[in-house]
Amino acid sequence: LGKQAATKDAEVVRRLRSLGALLAGKLNMHEIGIGVTGLNPHLGCARNPYHLRHHTGGSSSGSAAAVAAGLSPVAVGADGGGSIRIPAAFCGVFGLKASLGRISETGAYPLCWSVAHVGPLGATATDVAVLYAVMAGKDESYRPSLLQPPVHLEGFDRPDLSDLKIGIYPEFIEHASAEIVRECKKAIETLKALGATVIEIEIAELEAMRVAHAITIASEMAQSMDEFYDRHRTDFGLDVRVNLALARSFSSLDYIQAQRQRTRMMSIFDELFQKVDIIFTPATGIVAPPIREAALPRGESDLSTLTEIMRFIYAGNF
Repeated sequence: LGKQAATKDAEVVRRLRSLGALLAGKLNMHEIGIGVTGLNPHLGCARNPYHLRHHTGGSSSGSAAAVAAGLSPVAVGADGGGSIRIPAAFCGVFGLKASLGRISETGAYPLCWSVAHVGPLGATATDVAVLYAVMAGKDESYRPSLLQPPVHLEGFDRPDLSDLKIGIYPEFIEHASAEIVRECKKAIETLKALGATVIEIEIAELEAMRVAHAITIASEMAQSMDEFYDRHRTDFGLDVRVNLALARSFSSLDYIQAQRQRTRMMSIFDELFQKVDIIFTPATGIVAPPIREAALPRGESDLSTLTEIMRFIYAGNF
């Protein structure tokens, strides 16, 4: 896998290059993006610059680590289930998963096409906003982008938030670890001091959404890997082998039911956004976990930790 040279740039790369960006190279990541720690038994485990014995998060593992280490002011990542936001959070940088169709997927590997997004990571929020403005916009070869409104950055750094209504589901936030909850409460107070109005909300059917997202992304990844599976099944790391085997056990009925739940969730959030402008949550349920030395040679399957890492990200991809 990955031995064939690309014949042309992906659209986001073309846009960056056209404006003079210097492309430093490829970055390591969690194998085929089917995990969110950054562990890769083939190319080595990406290391968190703040603590080398802890994970970067993933699957855009090297993208966040390179920015956090000061190797690059910005990087490009991809996000089908938190894979920009999770490593950004673990490595203390900024990441943005935009709306579906906002940034072209042309040239990106079609791994999980209905939930996938390409997006920016950066050392500051301003860096991410600038990179987003370069990457986003209509692409004639990518149909979901054609109905998007024009890209702008008007008011993105305005400190007065008096017209902003922030929705908070307290029980949901409290589902994170104590240190994350503590920092989130500080952030809420900062937003209120800037004039924002905080409104308590309740988000229904979150557990059903979590299961539906897992079925959706795993099924699409399994289908995209289908041509390699029989020949390369034993070449994958252990966690990838387990995840692909689980995904291949899902049925078409499971996938369709997941899309029904997805439609329900879109209605639930549409109703919530009649009351609030944004919904505030932590990025992850836990801080960056330690790298287990025993997992380095072949990988590991730890679905309970993955669930904690991904707890708050599903809605953004659905």
